[in-house]
Amino acid sequence: NLSNYAFVAVISLAVFRAIATEAGPPTNADWFGTFAATLSSGVLGAVAIATAITLSGGAPQFQKLPEMVQFGSLVAVANSSIALLAVTILWYNPGGLWLLALPVATLFLGYRAYVSEREKHERLELLYQSSRILQHSPELDVALLALLDHARAMFRAELAEVVLQPGPGADRALRTASLQDAPSDVMVPVEPSPPDPSVLRVMSERRAIFAIPAMTPGGLTLSIRQAMVAPLVGETGVIGTITIANRLTEGTSFGTDDLRLLETLANQAAVALENGQLEQSLAELSRLKEQLRYQAFHDPLTDLPNRALFAEQVETRLRGMSHDGTLPVVLFLDLDDFKVVNDTMGHAAGDALLVAVAERIRGCVREGNLAARLGGDEFAILLDDVPNLGDSAAVARRLIDALGESFPMLSEDVVVGASIGIAMARGPDQPADELLRNADVAMYTAKAAGKRRFAVFEPTMHASIVARHELSADLARGVGRGELVIHHQPIIALDTGRVVGVEALVRWVHPTRGLVPPEDFIALAEETGTILPLGRRVMSEAGRQVKALNESLPEDRRLSLSVNVSALQVQQPDFLAEVEGILREIGLAPQSLILEITETAMFRDTQATIRKLEALRERGVRIAIDDFGTGYSSLSYLRRFPVDILKIAKDFVGRPDSAAQDWAFAAAIVALGRTLGLRIIAEGIEEAGQLERLRELGCEFGQGYLFGRPAPIQALATLLDEQSPAGGGPGGSAAVGVGTGAEIAVGTGGELAVGTTSPVGRVPAAHAAAAPTSGRRRPRPSGRCSAA
Repeated sequence: NLSNYAFVAVISLAVFRAIATEAGPPTNADWFGTFAATLSSGVLGAVAIATAITLSGGAPQFQKLPEMVQFGSLVAVANSSIALLAVTILWYNPGGLWLLALPVATLFLGYRAYVSEREKHERLELLYQSSRILQHSPELDVALLALLDHARAMFRAELAEVVLQPGPGADRALRTASLQDAPSDVMVPVEPSPPDPSVLRVMSERRAIFAIPAMTPGGLTLSIRQAMVAPLVGETGVIGTITIANRLTEGTSFGTDDLRLLETLANQAAVALENGQLEQSLAELSRLKEQLRYQAFHDPLTDLPNRALFAEQVETRLRGMSHDGTLPVVLFLDLDDFKVVNDTMGHAAGDALLVAVAERIRGCVREGNLAARLGGDEFAILLDDVPNLGDSAAVARRLIDALGESFPMLSEDVVVGASIGIAMARGPDQPADELLRNADVAMYTAKAAGKRRFAVFEPTMHASIVARHELSADLARGVGRGELVIHHQPIIALDTGRVVGVEALVRWVHPTRGLVPPEDFIALAEETGTILPLGRRVMSEAGRQVKALNESLPEDRRLSLSVNVSALQVQQPDFLAEVEGILREIGLAPQSLILEITETAMFRDTQATIRKLEALRERGVRIAIDDFGTGYSSLSYLRRFPVDILKIAKDFVGRPDSAAQDWAFAAAIVALGRTLGLRIIAEGIEEAGQLERLRELGCEFGQGYLFGRPAPIQALATLLDEQSPAGGGPGGSAAVGVGTGAEIAVGTGGELAVGTTSPVGRVPAAHAAAAPTSGRRRPRPSGRCSAA
């Protein structure tokens, strides 16, 4: 300032002396020289001040230079006019100098008022700019940093900082700071520490104060010389503090006006910040609401729409039918044997399989249609762009083919299928849950028909499903009540006609329905899981019966026991322990037990199945492939699996007078078994001519109505006692001979009869059932329920 005063004084004197006269009373030249000197000094002084402020590190002032020159010139002209008037009075009449008192006083007061208003205007302008910054910044953190940058420039300070106190549920404050020539901090969590005394004072008194904080904010190396601290007071209380520290201009410090301005800025910022936090909270609430809605209507595992959203969309589509005339179609999809994957590989593998299934379903459904997971292993598809049921059937076939391919799971592939029900809406007045229920009924019909297929809903299906559910409940009760009884069908050495073993079969004598065919309840038992307790019971009870029968026979006449086991049984984690436990409990030698497994059952979950069967075989239990040739019939599988016996399905045992090609499959299986060192048993032998053809092919063993129908163990024991001793069988067991024309039959009342015909069937895997009448072969559910 001293340098500036000296500089402008020298300039003023130089300009004045160059223009004004050297002596005598004031002249026009003197007046002109005076105005020129004061104006030039004012301009040069303003330029010097602006340059000094800019070079000292403050905000650049050159944009304000025109305003500074204009104001300085006005002041210079006013002051020079009064000064020249005073000189003129003193020169001509010194006694009249007092006349200047009032004009000078008035000018002085006006000047002060002008300066005061100008400062107020500048402060208002600064606050207005602060308000615009807060209002026009979209994000709270961006607005806060911009406000601090502006505040630092406003107060010409080195540091501007805001610390927001922890909100509900938070344990750390958030610090945002703008520092001269240093990176800014934005919403940085502040580690808990003892509170600063000045901050505590500000928060308790709720007013701005001059202070030197006891600690450096945010761990900075900045040395705090002087600071102003003001509270941010909102409607809910003090939400934080704002600090302005270290004036950049040397030799100056913050004044009372600065403190008042900071307090006003803090009040304005508190309201804006509180509103900003509220808006941010509302925005977060809106996002949370959308997120919760999405979660409420989508399956968290597969990210497909869930049952609620699917039903809502079906309802919407039904209401819109009157506008376009098309009929929406619902496909109800249920995975086949998914429970087996869950039980054998764990729920994590099951979840991974569901995710993979969802991806394949997405790939089969066109854009505009809706796929959803209804729960468990049930999915649904809403077709909105198919003109008829034929196109819906094409979609169903595409889904069945896609889901029928293996799924890579961990160290092995998993194969599951899908059963699909199709239902088309009948009109806009149909409730959505009814349409979905119709598709569900059609799906159960498809599953009952053998799985991996689809069915189109028909009104008559309701009665069928109701009957099926009733039958399922009766079956579960029947197992507990002992309504399912075990019968045995002899297995014969074809070259001698001697009995070498028996196959355990089951029949269900329903208290009101009478004899229930196996095809009506075996698949149902597997579907509902009733096959598990039923299979255990059959294996245990049949083992006891055969053990008791063998104890009454000479050692060289004892029989082997064949028991069918289903895929569901084999895939249970405790299957091996269960078989061992039953053998140990009843005291039956493992060498006397043959487990019959269909190809389809054997080739599911192959690695686990192989391990279990190998373990059983090591203990002496023999393994037979039932109905060989009707399933996979893969030589590579046959080489990998521990197999002892192949059973030729009845389909391959032709009529006695059939051409050679009708017996080609039987001949090939016999030759294959002989090459691999396996025993062969032919099923469904009903005529003597079939027996002769099989003997010619070299088949070793057989069973069928020609030798005997399934009968209770007591009837079989009676017949064996009447026969003479004979040779060995598949396991080297001794046998009791039976004449080739002998038949064991059971009347409908359960009595032993000869020559009668009664449909007694056979259950897969450790199950049992009634068999079809002689000469006719009933279809077997899932290829596993057979009848000899």
